[in-house]
Amino acid sequence: MKNRQNNQHFGTLDLIMLVVLCGTVSSVVGASVAGLLHDDRASRARVTAETLAFQIRQQHDDALFGGASDQAQGRGPASVSDSSVPPLTDGQMGKDPWGNPYFYTVLGRPTDAGSTIVVWSGGPNGRVDSNIDDLSELSARSFHFRGDDVGFIASSKAAGKPSR
Repeated sequence: MKNRQNNQHFGTLDLIMLVVLCGTVSSVVGASVAGLLHDDRASRARVTAETLAFQIRQQHDDALFGGASDQAQGRGPASVSDSSVPPLTDGQMGKDPWGNPYFYTVLGRPTDAGSTIVVWSGGPNGRVDSNIDDLSELSARSFHFRGDDVGFIASSKAAGKPSR
């Protein structure tokens, strides 16, 4: 009869296992709440789009004004395969974190200095949901990318504006 009563209480090993289990569950829940398990590819894509926009701006301005140094004369962004026809106007370059190309366009006339430059990616699904064809220099300030598209709008009239 004494054996039966001892089996009804938590032992030291049972208590240790319970504490370890509670700790594991709380760390997983805490990490997901804190965003530590968040996929950061969208933010990396935004930063890369911003970098590409400023590379295109530099190449565009260098092509218009001949401001490139002698060593860099005639060179465009490294990920553009054909930079022999400056200034760049539109096309695709580089790969986003999901393996799809970034697209870019220079709004306005190619000979305008300080044109608005738009760089975007189709996001995780690779499909461009935003209507870039309707984008103009006037509407660029209020433009928002749709769906899971990721991009950056760099305007010389105002500081570059990240969008989602």
